[in-house]
Amino acid sequence: MSPNFIQEQLSWAYVRAVSYRAGYSLYRPEVDDHGIDGTIVDPLAGGVNRVDFQLKATTVYEVNNATIGYDLRVQNYNQLIREDDVPRILILLIMPDDADQWLTHSEDELCLRKCAYWLDLMGSPPSANSSTRRVYVPMDNVFNQDDLPAIFRDLTA
Repeated sequence: MSPNFIQEQLSWAYVRAVSYRAGYSLYRPEVDDHGIDGTIVDPLAGGVNRVDFQLKATTVYEVNNATIGYDLRVQNYNQLIREDDVPRILILLIMPDDADQWLTHSEDELCLRKCAYWLDLMGSPPSANSSTRRVYVPMDNVFNQDDLPAIFRDLTA
């Protein structure tokens, strides 16, 4: 398997683990639907009870001033900025350079390294670039089970 395929599957494992641990449902469409890789659903919420997401995993990024700089394909960027009734976010899994460190385990733990962060780009201006657009993900936006309810609250309010 290619490293990109492995990164993609590990990023799905991360999002699944966080979503289910927080008590949310997760849906993955059979076909990439306009840049939406999946949907997280809050089964107890009223009104808008879902957040769509695009999922990326990378070892190529830059940390600067408490943000993660990541070059997102312009097509993906323009899909994420579109105004819609359903909130959508980018979920970015940062992984070590060394593929042997992506996933380790012992009898006591299963460890998926490093961390995923999220970014809301809806309403941002379209990109005039031809290939990529640098996005800056705040390092405070950790995608974890404790903050998932706040993400829903903030994006669906």
